[in-house]
Amino acid sequence: MTKAAAIGGSPVAIGSRLRRALDAGRSVITAELAVPATVAHKLILERAKGLLRPQIVAMNITDGLRGRPALSPIAAAAILTHADLGVEPIVQVVARSRARNALIADLLGASALGVRNLLCMTGDVPESSGDIDDVDVFTLIELARGFPAGLGTELLGTAEPFCVGAAWSPFAPDPAHEAERLVRKHAAGAVFVQTQPMFDAHGFAAAIDRLPVSLTELPIIIGLAPIRSCDHAQRLGAIPGIVIPDRLLALLDRASDEADACERYWAYLDAELDWLTRNVPHRGFHLMPIGHSKRGIRQSSSFDRLYAAATRALDAAPPNLAEVAAPVEVSGRVFGTSAV
Repeated sequence: MTKAAAIGGSPVAIGSRLRRALDAGRSVITAELAVPATVAHKLILERAKGLLRPQIVAMNITDGLRGRPALSPIAAAAILTHADLGVEPIVQVVARSRARNALIADLLGASALGVRNLLCMTGDVPESSGDIDDVDVFTLIELARGFPAGLGTELLGTAEPFCVGAAWSPFAPDPAHEAERLVRKHAAGAVFVQTQPMFDAHGFAAAIDRLPVSLTELPIIIGLAPIRSCDHAQRLGAIPGIVIPDRLLALLDRASDEADACERYWAYLDAELDWLTRNVPHRGFHLMPIGHSKRGIRQSSSFDRLYAAATRALDAAPPNLAEVAAPVEVSGRVFGTSAV
């Protein structure tokens, strides 16, 4: 087993290119592949190839999105790894509705099939099966971070540790509770964070400002998603953890048609990301092409725009995003170097 010092001085899985990039202080772009209920390798590969872009270093494989049955994300990750597409899978693993032994089996299977990155989540309520309350997300992170030594069972063979991430909802209804959960996730062993889609840069800055100093060095990768219309924005806003600011809804509501609404949104997103990248430290973007599993050419086009917005923001960023520009005051709070 090969180990080296890393974020926080803990062992690192050298096999994880994502982890090496984060350890080196680089910003990254990741994308999300929503896996449907399928056994077709070709379908998984087609959708993954549709998300490949030069600066995307890793691709999240969803685990039962919205609690619906789907192909195992570990199997989907193995398909991607075997195809050697040049991008690493990040397997989403949910604690909900899984017994401890089943989760250990998943970790063993993921490692055996070459998975090096995990995103540990609570998970959605299952749509058509019973809910099991055995392991919470904090215990899941501990299991994943302690892998393989911390499994409590004899392991035949050797295995590298995982690069373990966690999810954070900066716009949750109870920000203090969500911040406390993030502290616990980090303490359990999460070494990076991906967020829900961000549509309000100033609101995101306020959420960062509320985080305790113990999370200063935790790499935060900001979720981004496309919006097609005011109606689409309102539907997204109904998803827990997603907040659409009134100023964006008003902007979209004035659009003459969907094409106009799209252009308004992309201009809005560029301005938000420009402000965010100059004033709030972060470690890149996670692109979430919501609806990717159901749409073709139009969704591909919107993903291109999303990717372009992310790369423009990173290209314009300071050399070190942890050292942002002069502090900026927003609604009585000061953001900038004091935000971390």
